[in-house]
Amino acid sequence: MKINEGCFRAAYFFLRKTLFSLKNNLKFISIDQKYLKYLHDFCKEVYWQPVGYETKPYLGILVEDKGNEYVIPLSSAKEKHKSWKNVDIDRFLIFENCEKSEKALNGIYTENPDGSLKHIISVIDLKKMIPVKSGLYSEINLNFSPDDSEDMKKYKVLLNIEYSFCIKIIDSVIQKANKPYDKHVSTGKIAKFCCDFKLLEEKSKEYDSKS
Repeated sequence: MKINEGCFRAAYFFLRKTLFSLKNNLKFISIDQKYLKYLHDFCKEVYWQPVGYETKPYLGILVEDKGNEYVIPLSSAKEKHKSWKNVDIDRFLIFENCEKSEKALNGIYTENPDGSLKHIISVIDLKKMIPVKSGLYSEINLNFSPDDSEDMKKYKVLLNIEYSFCIKIIDSVIQKANKPYDKHVSTGKIAKFCCDFKLLEEKSKEYDSKS
């Protein structure tokens, strides 16, 4: 008896409910720019730009099925994020509460009911997660060094705030990470602003770092 595509997708969805888990422990990683551009050429929803991504932090997540790895990007805060919920179906805001006297130039802030400020630092964007392979990424060092420039020190301060925040919500992040992926696989449809996960998996397997 021939199994129709709908039944196959439903069975796949049922079997794959809890696929994602951390690889060893929570880490921020920087991905090879050539690889990012390669994926971006096939799917424009992949985060990539010609400059400024050399130290782009990613939240590393391991896909246990067949040893595949996926990475969920942290996108820098923008003005549009002021109206976003702290937690939504496919994203999380990373933020810290602070006093108005602590407000920094060029930061993204909203006012809390008590008069303090919510400093939005970045967004964990589940729709933009991508497959990655060993050798195409490196772990970001969050520790401070005497050789760090002032800009690097400020950058690491923010990274450590992000890391501490992520530690507290990582279980929820992993749980939610399954949803956009499973929806894509179970329906065959690509949601708006979402990466084409299956296409990217195919292209990732084909990628040759030496080419």
